[in-house]
Amino acid sequence: MPLPRHQLELGIDSEAEDWMRQAYQLLGEHPDLAYSSGELAEAILGTDALTGKLDKLNHSLDVLAEIGAFDKAEVKGTDYYAFREEFDTNTWERDLSKV
Repeated sequence: MPLPRHQLELGIDSEAEDWMRQAYQLLGEHPDLAYSSGELAEAILGTDALTGKLDKLNHSLDVLAEIGAFDKAEVKGTDYYAFREEFDTNTWERDLSKV
């Protein structure tokens, strides 16, 4: 099945993009908080966090940090993510209408 061009450019598939939207929505609702990768995995994957999907989710979170939607920092060996900037979640480009 073909991928949309933005997925190709980000190195993700549809499942990863769905997770990106879920993480983006959660952090966007709580812009004053930073969530650990484990907390996000629990919120997004639930019990599936133990099924080998964790690496893919972590890649999705890193993509959000790479494009500037999230800030990422390591605290005591754990990655934390916080909301940074508004993005269009259909294209993953900055939402200039919110600037």
